[in-house]
Amino acid sequence: GPDASFTPDGKPGPLIAVTGAGIGYIYRERLSIRAGFYNAKKIYTASPAAYNPPANFYNYYPFLTKVDANCRVYEIPVSLGYHFGARKNHSWFASASLSSYLMKRETYDYFYKTSAWGTVQERKWSISNKNEHLFSVLGFSAGYQRKISNRISFIAEPYFRMPMSGVGYGKVKLNSAGVLFSLAVQPAAFIPHKQKK
Repeated sequence: GPDASFTPDGKPGPLIAVTGAGIGYIYRERLSIRAGFYNAKKIYTASPAAYNPPANFYNYYPFLTKVDANCRVYEIPVSLGYHFGARKNHSWFASASLSSYLMKRETYDYFYKTSAWGTVQERKWSISNKNEHLFSVLGFSAGYQRKISNRISFIAEPYFRMPMSGVGYGKVKLNSAGVLFSLAVQPAAFIPHKQKK
């Protein structure tokens, strides 16, 4: 589904598709636990106030004006959900999650001045596999699930995620929002006997 990333003082980046898969279990049609693995791209612009790199960073970029970021991230969420409003073919749910971010590749485009009165210059820099943030992103979602058959359901799930600590090289408070569209397939062994065809 589509995902947009943004810092607290910045505008949202473009909508980028998130893809992945997961596994889950629903207990007594009310409580659920889920885990997933998603491949995401985080594109955003950070102001100098939102960017918190190591202190020696400012030896190279003394008067930072903005940072454009393009990061490839593996996201691993674990969520707990509550299901309600169940009918024959559909139900609603709400959930909370903790996600881990594995930063696979971080590309930053720095816009800076060498003096307070200088002209703006630009420099691009990339790193790979340097930052991991385990269970550091808090998420909330709500969704609608509709059965297509005894084994297959369609799910639409709007979500919002916010970090509990800084993300990436610049330790940015990187929020994200979007909608996940999923197909859920229930193994035949877990379908009650009376429902099997």
